[in-house]
Amino acid sequence: MLLFTNGTIHTLDPRYPAPEALLVGDGGRIRAVGSLTDCQAAAPRQTRRVDLAGRTLIPGFNDAHVHIWKLGLLLTVQVDARRDAAPDIPAIVARFRERAAALPPGTWVTGRGYNEAELPERRHLTRHDLDAASADHPIALTRTCGHMIVANSRALALAGITAATPDPPGGVIVRDAHGQPTGLLQETAMGLLRVPDPSEDALAEAIQAAQRHQLRLGITSATDPLLTPLHLRVYRRLEAEGKLAVRTNGMPIRRPDGGTETLPLPERFVSDWLRIDTVKFFADGGLSGATAALSQPYQVTGERGVLRFETAELAELMAEAHAAGFRIGTHAIGDMALDQVISVYEDLYRRWPSLVRHRIEHLGLPDTGHLRRCAALGIIAVPQTVFLPALGASFRRYLPDVFLPRCYPVRAMLDAGLTVALSSDAPVVPDDNPLLGMKAACDRLDPYGEPIAPEQAITACEALYAYTLGGAIASGDEANRGSLTPGKWADLVVLSGDPLAAPPAALPALRVEQTYVGGRLAAENS
Repeated sequence: MLLFTNGTIHTLDPRYPAPEALLVGDGGRIRAVGSLTDCQAAAPRQTRRVDLAGRTLIPGFNDAHVHIWKLGLLLTVQVDARRDAAPDIPAIVARFRERAAALPPGTWVTGRGYNEAELPERRHLTRHDLDAASADHPIALTRTCGHMIVANSRALALAGITAATPDPPGGVIVRDAHGQPTGLLQETAMGLLRVPDPSEDALAEAIQAAQRHQLRLGITSATDPLLTPLHLRVYRRLEAEGKLAVRTNGMPIRRPDGGTETLPLPERFVSDWLRIDTVKFFADGGLSGATAALSQPYQVTGERGVLRFETAELAELMAEAHAAGFRIGTHAIGDMALDQVISVYEDLYRRWPSLVRHRIEHLGLPDTGHLRRCAALGIIAVPQTVFLPALGASFRRYLPDVFLPRCYPVRAMLDAGLTVALSSDAPVVPDDNPLLGMKAACDRLDPYGEPIAPEQAITACEALYAYTLGGAIASGDEANRGSLTPGKWADLVVLSGDPLAAPPAALPALRVEQTYVGGRLAAENS
């Protein structure tokens, strides 16, 4: 048993507003919260004390939308093309050239992380850029948003992509002035590439590496929102072997990129470490790359983004999941996609009344009507305020001015009565620290320190709730985690200071000193 004392304890449970102590039982759950006298009375003599020494104890963070396996691959085997590692196109090409030189010809080289809005060249890479890295290796570079891939000529040839290849439904093969593919593939067109899957062992190693990283940030629970049958097999294997370090809510995808095949509904599975009872859909593209579906054209591109599905097909696929009792999480950012998804959700609940609460991932550009309709259905919002410091330059570049005031409007979401679960969407962003996400929710500053829709700021307490209990509610597991309540898992974080007393600018400087999962010390940062 553990007895935490002598510090600030934020339970996020109004029944325990300012406790002096917290007692963890031998079963890994919280046994008591309250006065030191009461907790000591409930503690056996051999209970070990943890002296907080003025530090702060909070529930473990819940990253409600993070691509764990993708983050892990970037940490283990992929070329890192993020700004800090490769600030311009020659640097990106050099990193791919170096990796290719260490691999046999014909071996795929993959990477991720560039953002043309932050590159000095202010453009996407092309197949010609990547051909300069290697003509003997197929190369695929994913944009930071995950909604576009640049392929070199060898990769395009292996996929059979030529000037005569039609755009797939819900996707775009970008072409030059002569009609030739530039190498940039958007949305479902990414699936035309024949990039081999990693081995199960490599994927298991990637997931474990990502979860070790998350523990150092105080993340004890997370939702991985894009799983194929391969990923499900690996997660089930890691769970069976006791090798999951972060409690994971997995969301299998129904329709992978680049094909018309619909994957079957997954087998439901719920344990202390892995939960599979939600399915994932994509309704549109990404905001930072100007592919989210808008009712008005983007600046620079003049396009209006991409809807991935015809409404009738989306409704049919969702109806199967909803009628079977699955929770649904749908990626929807642009106002056109929100119109489509909310309308389908409304029809589902009308035809099959249910207490299951569906989610909208991102909910990027809602108006008051969208929020009102979501609230009436009990829809859970899963936005990413950390996009503002990471991708705000792209938003300013591409978004029509009328949309900026409603860009990830978390204040309006809360005021409308929505449950909000904050998240990072890593590796879409370079820094998935929840404290940075909290700061962004409170000050809404872009990369240059200028606010985007500052009236949509929320308080630190609201942000902490959204990064803990909000995520637990979104995954349907609020009975077990999200607050420091007796009976819940003892998933705890010791911070160097109080996030509810610090000004927003100081939040990222707070240190996660210890992370406990089930009452066991899982990570410690000196």
